Amino acid sequence: MKIKTKTLTSFLKKARMTGKQSIPEGVLRFENDGLKISANSVPKQSRVMAWLNKTAFTEYEPIGNVAMNDLENVVKVLDRFGETITIKKEGNLLNIKGDGKTVDVELVNENFLETDTNEPNLTFTDTFEIKAEKLHDVIQDVRMNKDAVLTIKTAEKSVAFTNTGKYKFMNTIEALSCKGGVAVSFGDPFVDCVSELDGNLQISVATNYPCKIIEKLETSVVTIIIAPRVEEEE
Repeated sequence: MKIKTKTLTSFLKKARMTGKQSIPEGVLRFENDGLKISANSVPKQSRVMAWLNKTAFTEYEPIGNVAMNDLENVVKVLDRFGETITIKKEGNLLNIKGDGKTVDVELVNENFLETDTNEPNLTFTDTFEIKAEKLHDVIQDVRMNKDAVLTIKTAEKSVAFTNTGKYKFMNTIEALSCKGGVAVSFGDPFVDCVSELDGNLQISVATNYPCKIIEKLETSVVTIIIAPRVEEEE
Protein backbone atom coordinates (compact mmCIF):
# COMPACT_ATOMS: atom_id res chain seq x y z
CA MET A 1 0.00 0.00 0.00
CA LYS A 2 1.10 3.55 -0.62
CA ILE A 3 -0.22 6.77 0.94
CA LYS A 4 0.86 10.33 1.72
CA THR A 5 2.34 10.34 5.22
CA LYS A 6 0.41 13.42 6.33
CA THR A 7 -2.91 11.91 5.21
CA LEU A 8 -2.40 8.84 7.38
CA THR A 9 -0.95 10.59 10.43
CA SER A 10 -3.70 13.23 10.43
CA PHE A 11 -6.35 10.50 10.34
CA LEU A 12 -4.70 8.52 13.14
CA LYS A 13 -4.32 11.60 15.36
CA LYS A 14 -8.04 12.33 15.01
CA ALA A 15 -8.92 8.72 15.78
CA ARG A 16 -6.56 8.62 18.80
CA MET A 17 -7.88 11.90 20.28
CA THR A 18 -5.76 13.67 22.93
CA GLY A 19 -5.23 14.05 26.68
CA LYS A 20 -6.95 11.60 28.99
CA GLN A 21 -9.21 10.49 26.13
CA SER A 22 -6.28 9.41 23.93
CA ILE A 23 -6.46 5.79 22.81
CA PRO A 24 -3.20 3.91 23.53
CA GLU A 25 -4.00 0.72 21.63
CA GLY A 26 -6.35 -0.59 19.00
CA VAL A 27 -6.97 -2.67 15.91
CA LEU A 28 -6.52 -1.02 12.53
CA ARG A 29 -8.87 -2.88 10.19
CA PHE A 30 -7.79 -2.68 6.55
CA GLU A 31 -11.08 -3.75 4.93
CA ASN A 32 -12.25 -3.77 1.32
CA ASP A 33 -13.41 -0.13 1.46
CA GLY A 34 -10.56 1.27 3.50
CA LEU A 35 -9.02 1.60 6.96
CA LYS A 36 -11.37 1.53 9.97
CA ILE A 37 -10.80 2.09 13.67
CA SER A 38 -13.37 1.69 16.47
CA ALA A 39 -12.36 2.11 20.11
CA ASN A 40 -13.37 3.44 23.50
CA SER A 41 -11.12 5.75 25.50
CA VAL A 42 -9.55 4.24 28.62
CA PRO A 43 -11.90 6.17 31.00
CA LYS A 44 -14.78 5.12 28.72
CA GLN A 45 -15.95 8.75 28.53
CA SER A 46 -15.73 8.79 24.74
CA ARG A 47 -15.80 6.52 21.72
CA VAL A 48 -14.38 6.94 18.21
CA MET A 49 -15.40 5.31 14.93
CA ALA A 50 -13.18 6.38 12.05
CA TRP A 51 -12.97 5.40 8.38
CA LEU A 52 -10.26 6.35 5.90
CA ASN A 53 -11.57 5.57 2.41
CA LYS A 54 -9.33 3.44 0.21
CA THR A 55 -9.36 6.34 -2.29
CA ALA A 56 -7.05 8.19 0.15
CA PHE A 57 -4.36 5.65 -0.75
CA THR A 58 -2.32 5.82 -3.96
CA GLU A 59 -2.23 2.01 -3.81
CA TYR A 60 -4.47 -0.01 -1.49
CA GLU A 61 -4.72 -3.61 -0.33
CA PRO A 62 -7.18 -5.02 2.27
CA ILE A 63 -4.55 -6.69 4.47
CA GLY A 64 -6.94 -7.41 7.36
CA ASN A 65 -6.45 -6.51 11.00
CA VAL A 66 -3.32 -4.84 12.35
CA ALA A 67 -3.22 -4.75 16.17
CA MET A 68 -1.01 -2.21 17.96
CA ASN A 69 -0.54 -1.46 21.65
CA ASP A 70 1.51 1.74 21.26
CA LEU A 71 -0.43 3.96 18.87
CA GLU A 72 1.07 7.22 20.14
CA ASN A 73 4.62 6.18 19.23
CA VAL A 74 3.48 4.56 15.98
CA VAL A 75 2.20 7.98 14.87
CA LYS A 76 5.53 9.53 15.92
CA VAL A 77 7.36 6.89 13.87
CA LEU A 78 5.24 7.69 10.82
CA ASP A 79 6.05 11.38 11.26
CA ARG A 80 9.74 10.50 10.81
CA PHE A 81 9.11 9.76 7.13
CA GLY A 82 8.88 12.05 4.11
CA GLU A 83 5.96 12.83 1.85
CA THR A 84 4.93 9.28 0.88
CA ILE A 85 5.20 5.89 2.59
CA THR A 86 4.69 2.29 1.51
CA ILE A 87 3.10 -0.14 3.99
CA LYS A 88 3.31 -3.91 3.95
CA LYS A 89 2.26 -6.54 6.49
CA GLU A 90 4.75 -9.37 6.92
CA GLY A 91 3.77 -11.89 9.60
CA ASN A 92 3.69 -10.07 12.94
CA LEU A 93 5.48 -7.03 11.53
CA LEU A 94 4.24 -3.94 9.72
CA ASN A 95 6.93 -2.76 7.32
CA ILE A 96 6.95 0.98 6.56
CA LYS A 97 9.22 2.33 3.84
CA GLY A 98 9.90 5.73 2.30
CA ASP A 99 12.73 7.97 1.08
CA GLY A 100 15.40 5.32 1.63
CA LYS A 101 14.24 4.69 5.21
CA THR A 102 12.60 1.51 6.53
CA VAL A 103 11.12 0.52 9.89
CA ASP A 104 9.49 -2.67 11.12
CA VAL A 105 6.73 -2.17 13.70
CA GLU A 106 6.05 -5.19 15.88
CA LEU A 107 2.36 -6.09 16.01
CA VAL A 108 0.46 -7.73 18.89
CA ASN A 109 -2.20 -10.40 19.05
CA GLU A 110 -5.56 -8.64 18.80
CA ASN A 111 -7.03 -11.11 21.30
CA PHE A 112 -5.09 -9.25 23.98
CA LEU A 113 -6.69 -5.91 23.10
CA GLU A 114 -10.12 -4.64 24.06
CA THR A 115 -12.15 -4.25 20.87
CA ASP A 116 -15.71 -3.08 20.38
CA THR A 117 -16.93 -2.37 16.86
CA ASN A 118 -20.59 -1.76 17.70
CA GLU A 119 -21.89 1.80 17.43
CA PRO A 120 -24.27 2.65 20.30
CA ASN A 121 -27.87 3.35 19.35
CA LEU A 122 -28.50 6.98 20.34
CA THR A 123 -31.40 9.36 19.63
CA PHE A 124 -30.84 13.12 19.56
CA THR A 125 -33.06 16.20 19.82
CA ASP A 126 -31.07 18.70 17.76
CA THR A 127 -28.32 18.50 15.15
CA PHE A 128 -26.33 21.51 13.93
CA GLU A 129 -23.21 22.30 11.93
CA ILE A 130 -20.20 24.30 13.04
CA LYS A 131 -16.79 24.93 11.54
CA ALA A 132 -14.00 23.24 13.50
CA GLU A 133 -12.17 26.57 13.54
CA LYS A 134 -15.08 28.16 15.41
CA LEU A 135 -15.35 25.26 17.85
CA HIS A 136 -11.63 25.52 18.59
CA ASP A 137 -12.14 29.24 19.24
CA VAL A 138 -14.90 28.38 21.74
CA ILE A 139 -12.56 25.93 23.46
CA GLN A 140 -9.82 28.55 23.70
CA ASP A 141 -12.32 30.80 25.51
CA VAL A 142 -13.21 27.97 27.90
CA ARG A 143 -9.52 27.35 28.60
CA MET A 144 -9.17 30.86 29.98
CA ASN A 145 -10.61 29.25 33.11
CA LYS A 146 -9.40 26.32 35.19
CA ASP A 147 -11.60 23.19 35.25
CA ALA A 148 -14.40 25.01 33.44
CA VAL A 149 -17.61 23.29 32.36
CA LEU A 150 -18.82 23.88 28.80
CA THR A 151 -22.60 23.98 28.31
CA ILE A 152 -24.34 23.72 24.94
CA LYS A 153 -27.84 25.17 24.77
CA THR A 154 -30.01 25.12 21.67
CA ALA A 155 -32.75 27.60 20.86
CA GLU A 156 -34.88 27.96 17.77
CA LYS A 157 -32.37 28.34 14.90
CA SER A 158 -29.38 29.02 17.17
CA VAL A 159 -26.89 27.41 19.56
CA ALA A 160 -25.12 29.01 22.52
CA PHE A 161 -21.88 27.81 24.09
CA THR A 162 -21.29 29.03 27.66
CA ASN A 163 -18.78 28.13 30.35
CA THR A 164 -18.31 28.31 34.10
CA GLY A 165 -15.34 30.00 35.76
CA LYS A 166 -14.04 33.50 36.38
CA TYR A 167 -14.36 34.43 32.70
CA LYS A 168 -17.83 33.44 31.56
CA PHE A 169 -17.91 33.51 27.78
CA MET A 170 -20.93 33.06 25.55
CA ASN A 171 -20.54 32.16 21.88
CA THR A 172 -23.69 32.01 19.78
CA ILE A 173 -23.96 30.59 16.27
CA GLU A 174 -26.79 30.36 13.76
CA ALA A 175 -28.27 26.87 13.50
CA LEU A 176 -31.33 26.86 11.27
CA SER A 177 -31.96 23.16 11.88
CA CYS A 178 -32.36 23.49 15.66
CA LYS A 179 -35.76 23.36 17.36
CA GLY A 180 -34.36 24.38 20.74
CA GLY A 181 -34.71 23.28 24.34
CA VAL A 182 -31.52 21.24 24.72
CA ALA A 183 -29.08 21.89 27.57
CA VAL A 184 -26.08 19.60 28.08
CA SER A 185 -22.73 20.13 29.80
CA PHE A 186 -19.28 18.68 29.19
CA GLY A 187 -15.93 18.69 30.96
CA ASP A 188 -12.36 18.16 29.76
CA PRO A 189 -13.22 15.01 27.71
CA PHE A 190 -14.98 17.22 25.15
CA VAL A 191 -11.80 19.25 24.60
CA ASP A 192 -9.62 16.14 24.34
CA CYS A 193 -11.94 14.60 21.74
CA VAL A 194 -12.24 17.51 19.30
CA SER A 195 -8.75 19.06 19.42
CA GLU A 196 -7.52 17.36 16.21
CA LEU A 197 -10.71 17.75 14.13
CA ASP A 198 -10.97 20.16 11.20
CA GLY A 199 -13.34 21.14 8.40
CA ASN A 200 -17.10 21.30 8.94
CA LEU A 201 -18.47 19.39 11.92
CA GLN A 202 -21.95 18.05 12.58
CA ILE A 203 -22.93 17.93 16.27
CA SER A 204 -25.98 16.08 17.60
CA VAL A 205 -27.19 16.78 21.16
CA ALA A 206 -29.94 16.07 23.66
CA THR A 207 -30.42 17.22 27.26
CA ASN A 208 -28.06 15.52 29.75
CA TYR A 209 -27.12 12.99 27.09
CA PRO A 210 -24.00 12.03 25.12
CA CYS A 211 -23.26 14.12 22.05
CA LYS A 212 -22.14 12.84 18.66
CA ILE A 213 -19.67 14.79 16.52
CA ILE A 214 -19.06 13.86 12.89
CA GLU A 215 -16.24 15.18 10.72
CA LYS A 216 -16.75 14.35 7.03
CA LEU A 217 -13.91 15.08 4.63
CA GLU A 218 -13.42 14.02 1.03
CA THR A 219 -11.77 10.71 1.93
CA SER A 220 -12.59 10.16 5.60
CA VAL A 221 -15.33 10.15 8.22
CA VAL A 222 -14.58 10.45 11.93
CA THR A 223 -17.40 9.99 14.43
CA ILE A 224 -16.87 10.69 18.13
CA ILE A 225 -19.35 10.13 20.96
CA ILE A 226 -18.71 12.02 24.20
CA ALA A 227 -20.33 11.41 27.57
CA PRO A 228 -21.91 14.45 29.30
CA ARG A 229 -20.75 15.83 32.61
CA VAL A 230 -22.93 14.47 35.39
CA GLU A 231 -23.16 16.43 38.61
CA GLU A 232 -22.44 14.23 41.63
CA GLU A 233 -25.15 14.10 44.25
CA GLU A 234 -24.08 14.91 47.78
